[in-house]
Amino acid sequence: MRKLNVISFGAGVIGGLAAKFILEEKRDRLNLVGAYDIDPKKVGEDLGKAIGLDHPVGIKISDNLDEVLTEQVDAAIHTTSSYFKGAYPQLESIVSHGVDVVSSCEELSYPYVIDKQLSTRLDLIAKKHGATVLGTGINPGFLMDALPIALTAPCESIRTIRITRRMNAATRRIPFQKKVGAGMTRAEFQAAIRDKRISGHVGLEQSVAMLADAVGWKLDRVEIGKVEPVIAEKVTNEGYVRIPAGRVAGVKQSARGLARGQPLIELNFMAYVGSEEEYDQVKIDGTPPVNCRISPCVHGDHGTVAMLVNMVPKVVSSPPGLYTMKDMQLPSAFL
Repeated sequence: MRKLNVISFGAGVIGGLAAKFILEEKRDRLNLVGAYDIDPKKVGEDLGKAIGLDHPVGIKISDNLDEVLTEQVDAAIHTTSSYFKGAYPQLESIVSHGVDVVSSCEELSYPYVIDKQLSTRLDLIAKKHGATVLGTGINPGFLMDALPIALTAPCESIRTIRITRRMNAATRRIPFQKKVGAGMTRAEFQAAIRDKRISGHVGLEQSVAMLADAVGWKLDRVEIGKVEPVIAEKVTNEGYVRIPAGRVAGVKQSARGLARGQPLIELNFMAYVGSEEEYDQVKIDGTPPVNCRISPCVHGDHGTVAMLVNMVPKVVSSPPGLYTMKDMQLPSAFL
């Protein structure tokens, strides 16, 4: 397979890690040829410096999309927003240049449950310009949807699917620890929820809908549980800040897909500093039953970066249009 030309659309944490991964590990298969960001502090800066490398890489960050998306670009790794409607103008601009997109936008993993009309529009524009679009990552994109879908393959019948992701937030970057409220009081946590500074896990609804669609279940509704604090039972010094007993260590949240009043799909997400266990578990009550447990859990940042980069060749080789992970070939690393 020929070497593919890619650009980094967004030079934040995940975009920077993806660019670094390509530059250091995937240079024989992917050629990073450009970088786009609108942060005035980053525009004009060498990408190497912006993402924390100790040497320049010869790629200047630009805020001119026409300058970055040349005819030679095969795909853009898009890492700017979790929300489909916010990311949509960027996605439309990229595909209008005939460039494929692999995005970390959580809601793009299954955007039809957010806005079916806008999803259909993006699909049509992508097809018009010969571009392919995929939203993916570790979660959503793999652990709570693509992996369980694959695990249903040996089942003659399925009654329920239950998935749990439990992680120690201390192993994640500081912005993530702050995002789950680590170190806050209960009152501060509730205020952060009201102000939407803490939004919970984005993507649960998408994972439920993708799973149901893949196995042919018609759900009556999807219930997304409230974001609840996990309270530290003892002092912990694992994270970026010391957390006294009684303060918030992180969050937990659940989601259910129901049909005829019965929960067919259940997702449970827990991320808090000091978790004694870390695992990803898929339990399928079926014939035969399937119980898959990954311990410790897959690291979120590294997993997301790997999913974004590893899906580039599969996206580039797919026909034009808007895809979800249930539509793609089984994902794999490429070495």
